[in-house]
Amino acid sequence: MNKILAFLILLLAAMPLAQAQTLDEYLLTAGENNPTLKARYAEYEAALQKVPQVGALPDPEANFNFFLKPMERYMGNQVGDVSVMQMFPWFGSLGAAKDEAHSMAQMKFSSFIEAKINLYHDVRTAWYQLYQIDQESELMEKELQIMQTLERLALAKYKAAPAGGSSSSAGTPARSTTSGTGSSAAAGGSSGMAGMGGSGSGTPATSSNMSSGASMGGMASTGGNSMVDVMLIRLQVKDLENRMQLHHDSRRPLEIKFNNLLHRNPYLPVASADTLLPAAMPASVSLIQDSIRLNHPMLKMYTWDEKARESQLRMAQLMGRPMIGVGLNYMVFQSRMDAMSGEMAGGNMVMPMVSVSLPIYRKKYNAAKKEAEFAQQAAGYQREATERQLFTELENLLYDYQSAESRMKLLQEQVALTEQALLLLTTNYSVSGTGIEEIIRQRQSVLSYRQELVQAVTNQNITVSAINRLMQGDN
Repeated sequence: MNKILAFLILLLAAMPLAQAQTLDEYLLTAGENNPTLKARYAEYEAALQKVPQVGALPDPEANFNFFLKPMERYMGNQVGDVSVMQMFPWFGSLGAAKDEAHSMAQMKFSSFIEAKINLYHDVRTAWYQLYQIDQESELMEKELQIMQTLERLALAKYKAAPAGGSSSSAGTPARSTTSGTGSSAAAGGSSGMAGMGGSGSGTPATSSNMSSGASMGGMASTGGNSMVDVMLIRLQVKDLENRMQLHHDSRRPLEIKFNNLLHRNPYLPVASADTLLPAAMPASVSLIQDSIRLNHPMLKMYTWDEKARESQLRMAQLMGRPMIGVGLNYMVFQSRMDAMSGEMAGGNMVMPMVSVSLPIYRKKYNAAKKEAEFAQQAAGYQREATERQLFTELENLLYDYQSAESRMKLLQEQVALTEQALLLLTTNYSVSGTGIEEIIRQRQSVLSYRQELVQAVTNQNITVSAINRLMQGDN
């Protein structure tokens, strides 16, 4: 029993590890399950089935004739006849039709490849965005721990301050005179105001010092330590907690989108990466451009479209030529008595037949040729326009990549400098108890810089994924 219990505990502990998947496994699942991708491939398979259809000969024709009353002929009384005819298109017509159907099927395959690389890019993008949300939440959680530690420090310093602030006058005693009660009262008032927040320099309090002390109403304590510092830190803590909750809530719609791309339960958990490094360019700009020209499925689709229209033009030219038919005619006769010889005469006959179609109505054939020519021109123009559009998209992606790289270098420098400033500010606060507002402001800055750094790394990886999408094809 103990062994079974231990095994179950180990199994439950290993379940999160078993459920965690890598990006490559997610891509494989999406490729196997996505219904849009399955639909594109089914369209390609359906288009392939047209090749044997258009490449086959026309069905032969068979005729059966029977006479209700036998027809008297020299060979005897003809009862009926049976004929079979097979038509043959002009030489090369079937090959042109097969080439056209094959090119159309390849267009469908290019559409399938485009759907696949777009799907993979969408999966990568959603996965990178999940990483960004998780990393930003982790940064805010660490910042929350730091702010809670800072809150405890400020609270401890506030509680450790003397109630009357008498330590503030420890530097130099307040000057007293022997000029009577008024002078003593003035000295006492000066000492009292010093205890309520004076500078502690030992100088007599002025009217402005008194009004300042009165306006503070006892909130400020010695050296700048007060409950206000604690309240400011707590406000920052509440803000971080609220932002963390919003980040946690924003992950759910993205998880559902990701699972829908994989065509699985939309509420399954999705594991993101622990670390995402800056992505390098997949190749030089010239190699990327060459790869786009050779491999991009949209350009390949229009190339196959041009080939299909070329085959269509050739088929239209050949269809304007005669079709040749070859067949046999089998005539059935009844034997009859020959009046001259008195013997049975007559027998069945086999007659070969040849037929030729006459394509004399030329308008439809000329229109079919012009249709193919214009369609071929349109495919060429579409390919050229798509190539320019892809190169424009590439330029935008290259700009985004360089912008993200420059942004990352700047943010790393800003984080380092802000960390140094925070070290000095925190040290000063631990000694003198002043500067809490600046510490909070700089802590907000360093959190913002780190979040922007995570976003820059994420954007750069998404940009590289988009560049790879432009380069990829069916090879």
